[in-house]
Amino acid sequence: MQAAGHRVVSRVPARGFTVVELMIAMTVGLMVLGTVAVVFAATSRNRTTLERSARLIENAQYTLDLLRSEVTQAGYYDTLTTSIVTWRVPDPCATALGDLGWSVPGTLPPSAPASIVDAPVPISGLRGADATPACIPDRKPDTAMLVVRYVGPAATARASASGAPYLQLSKCASDVANVQNLGVIASKPADFTLHNIDCASFADVKRYVSRIYYVASCNRCGIDTIPTLKRAEFDGDAIVVTPVAEGIENLQIEYGIDANNDGTPDRYLESVDPALGPAYGQWANVMAVRLYLLARSTTVEPGYQDVTKQFNLGPAGYTAVAGDGYKRTLLTSVVRPMGPAGQRELP
Repeated sequence: MQAAGHRVVSRVPARGFTVVELMIAMTVGLMVLGTVAVVFAATSRNRTTLERSARLIENAQYTLDLLRSEVTQAGYYDTLTTSIVTWRVPDPCATALGDLGWSVPGTLPPSAPASIVDAPVPISGLRGADATPACIPDRKPDTAMLVVRYVGPAATARASASGAPYLQLSKCASDVANVQNLGVIASKPADFTLHNIDCASFADVKRYVSRIYYVASCNRCGIDTIPTLKRAEFDGDAIVVTPVAEGIENLQIEYGIDANNDGTPDRYLESVDPALGPAYGQWANVMAVRLYLLARSTTVEPGYQDVTKQFNLGPAGYTAVAGDGYKRTLLTSVVRPMGPAGQRELP
């Protein structure tokens, strides 16, 4: 007789997995892992594609914003009134002080009227078909070049104004009694002796900027073939070339020329053309710049073959269909040099 409070426990021998069950479990596990791997690979590809597209758009937008900013500043020469200027078109590769387009002190005749002063045109350019300047080593064929000139908005201490050219304009009546003292472009502190309106304190000294923007066929030439926007900048006694943005494949430009002196473009041209009339032959009459900027990805996109897309590059016409695995985007913009255009619009 079984004692009260005790239970009888039946022990069943443990049973393992059969070979069939193990194979089914392994198959299901491999299918799950395979699905996860496929999803992960697709996600990784999509992320990489998005990053490349974002980088492409970012480079293009950065470049366009930079060029817009440069054109906007072009022609800012402190308080210089453009109506008294005789405009010069210097060699974009010029490095000697006397070749920059300015009236260098001592070069104007004493009898020159007070309305005459030489200054370099704010904007000039070269078409894709024009010859490449000597200071540009790696220009991509058939792309345009933009030259901008201005003085930096920030004043420089007179003692630090050396090496590169700086501009100082007088606001003092006794300074400008002689046309040679209207302003000075120099690179030595001792040359900056002009004054503010009080005729006691020295006038601001501002650095002269001359830059060429162009598309190069490579970023690091001899190492890669990535088309790159570069800047060739006048730096005191030499032209220094610096990469600005990779993947910029083409730059084309149209210039809005003001033929009736009201500050508004009357016609857009690829370059000045005196055959259309004297006003259309003057770079000083450029009151707007239309930019066409074509950018491409820096690496080939696997599986991407766009065999239909073309891009309108304005004066250069439509591009041929590439179909080479690179993604591309085109940005366009019209921008005005605020100084020259603004002075012409004044009543």
